Amino acid sequence: MRKTREMIINAVMRLASQNKQRSHLTLTEIANEAGISRQAIYQKHFNSVDDIFDYIHATIDEQILQVFQQKVLCLPPTELYHGIAVHILPLIYHHREWLRVLYSTNIDLKWRHYLYERYASVTSEYLAKHPPLNTPFSQTMTVKLLTDHLITIISIWLSDEIPLHPSKFSPIFLELMTRSPNSFFNK
Repeated sequence: MRKTREMIINAVMRLASQNKQRSHLTLTEIANEAGISRQAIYQKHFNSVDDIFDYIHATIDEQILQVFQQKVLCLPPTELYHGIAVHILPLIYHHREWLRVLYSTNIDLKWRHYLYERYASVTSEYLAKHPPLNTPFSQTMTVKLLTDHLITIISIWLSDEIPLHPSKFSPIFLELMTRSPNSFFNK
């Protein structure tokens, strides 16, 4: 059953990659691409295309969020980004093929919203325990800024045709998380 689900997901990813502007698929198209019947998808695996994307979200994010909550959120602010680099980037990289499609096509416009909702609440909890000292923003704006910044950096990394391995990307990630974009223009 799991192997068939992977065939279905890979069919979705292939169809999305063929036309990056495409924002809608049908079960019939997915079934044809996967080489199985539409009825097999509907009766044994997914009730709709939305169910397929919900499954993709959960498959990618389940372990990542668990490790984030268990190993990263307990770290002090001075070690937070290092914890993400060590514990989270390798887990994200494991799903790089699916994530590249999600980040570089229009096939799942709910993906970023899904991530934002999941990680904004986690960020908010973290900031409640470790309030920022010098920010001109409200708590809500700080959560949005930090969450969007993290998602953007990861999406740019994984949108590359061949993303750098986490061992090579981690130092870049740490630099991007700790430097102001303005510093890129200063000597």
